[in-house]
Amino acid sequence: MLRKTSIALVALVAGHVGWVSAQTSGTPLTPSPDQPASRVGTRGANFLEIGVGARAQGLAGAVTGLASGATAMYWNAAGIGTVGGLDAVFSRSDLYGDLGITHTYAGVVLPLFGGGLGVSYNRLDSGDIPRTDEFNPDGGDFAIGNVFDWTGTAVGLHYGRRLTDRLAVGFGSKVITEGMNGASANWWGVDIGTQFTTGLYGLTVGAALSNVGSSSRMEGALITRRVTADDAFGVDLPVRFSTRPLQLPTLFRFSIVQNLAGGTDGLFMANSSHRMQLAVQLSDAIDTDLETAIGLEYNYRNVLFLRGGKRWVNEANDSFRTGKNGLSFGGGLRLALLGRHVNFDYAHTSLNDLENIQVFTFGFGN
Repeated sequence: MLRKTSIALVALVAGHVGWVSAQTSGTPLTPSPDQPASRVGTRGANFLEIGVGARAQGLAGAVTGLASGATAMYWNAAGIGTVGGLDAVFSRSDLYGDLGITHTYAGVVLPLFGGGLGVSYNRLDSGDIPRTDEFNPDGGDFAIGNVFDWTGTAVGLHYGRRLTDRLAVGFGSKVITEGMNGASANWWGVDIGTQFTTGLYGLTVGAALSNVGSSSRMEGALITRRVTADDAFGVDLPVRFSTRPLQLPTLFRFSIVQNLAGGTDGLFMANSSHRMQLAVQLSDAIDTDLETAIGLEYNYRNVLFLRGGKRWVNEANDSFRTGKNGLSFGGGLRLALLGRHVNFDYAHTSLNDLENIQVFTFGFGN
């Protein structure tokens, strides 16, 4: 809590200093070749761009062609088309060090209608944030509470199916809400995806288009206010703040996966005990720069998993291009239980000033 307050105070002081300077010697900001205009921060429900699952995060998010099971409903619904029975997952992420921001994902998939049918739940929670306003700049308004939290929630229904022995397709629809008590926005969105096994030296291609949907604006009690107008003889008049409509953060992912070793199509060797896969992915969101990710996964007898990856989080920011920023690692265990399997996975991602992301995932299924 103290850290959040400190960060907020720093931002407030910086903003105040910038405002004062702008009144005296500021210059207008215009796009230029080295600083082109961007759409960063112009979309709503940006929590939808935060990846889910420890396996995916350990591979730096390069899983569109690898996605399978219940987490595939987020990355690429085509990956649920081959489930052989109940597959369930619960994942929790602690974002950005000790700020108290959490990200939770849960999903269940069943083999139905010739493919896989699943339901997903995706939620971001800011934790407690001190509440202030123009009348209580230091907080302490007990009428509405001392703290509030900002949340984003998406509930989805997804279906995936294998059309041939090599081609799988999937799609999903979801209802999304973001905001706080008294001010929130609601959207609906759809996702589509495909995975294709080429049959050439263990090469698989995956692509997914996510978050295509409606626009929305903030609505609620905090968006309206009653003010006293002098020329209306002291009568209170309702006033509604002007809020801009926001669209969803539409995102396209394209991934190529190479089976380096293991199985019958390993590039270098066929081995039933060891398997290694390399994935490269390009992600292009409407509100971010083109991002690249690469991930490597090794598993021993489909029981022990080791993963590593690198994601170039922000191509326009040199501090994220090199070094450990965007570097991920993780691992997992897959154990037999009651005729099924349970999975325990962990991942860690380093993000410079944002510190790190830690993800814990528990799965039960095939």
